[in-house]
Amino acid sequence: MMRREMLAYALIGFGVVALLARVTGGAGWLWIALVAVALLATYASQRTYGLLVVGGVLAGTSVGILLQQLFPRCDGVFLISLGAGLIAIDVVERREPRWPRSVGLGLAALGLILALATSGVLGSAWFALLLIAIGAAVLWRGREASAFPPPRVDVPAPREQAPRPPAPTTENAPGEAHEVDAPATDATVPPSESR
Repeated sequence: MMRREMLAYALIGFGVVALLARVTGGAGWLWIALVAVALLATYASQRTYGLLVVGGVLAGTSVGILLQQLFPRCDGVFLISLGAGLIAIDVVERREPRWPRSVGLGLAALGLILALATSGVLGSAWFALLLIAIGAAVLWRGREASAFPPPRVDVPAPREQAPRPPAPTTENAPGEAHEVDAPATDATVPPSESR
């Protein structure tokens, strides 16, 4: 029974791959996606960080290739997708240093700028007005926050204690009497009167 189910799933999978390859005009992205799925499934069972990294990069790459084929006029789509794959690595397993997030955000931002530049949005007046409005809102929020600063709480500094004198030693030469000073105290004690 198990072999028959495995064969059925394999046939269904290859059928889906064949249909997707036909729809998108090429299956290069799909083979990369299958390798990414295999690596990520292995990561899920073994928790090996290297498999997650390679699987995330390949998943972002495959989706980027697919989107590039579907939207050939949008140049930044591949970089955005690759950046999203790297960010997903950091979301799944956060490790220090958090390089996947930093690199992913950089690639996604670069791809977004490239996509906006090639689409002509950067040259439109509406986009410029939107940027001005966002900048003004950021300034307004910053001024609101500084107009009412949080109340200042003064915390007294810790009292410094006067250094205590070193403890007297009782080492004397042989045959000498031992004199021991009373330990120093904070309060002054008057000497006792002799009677």
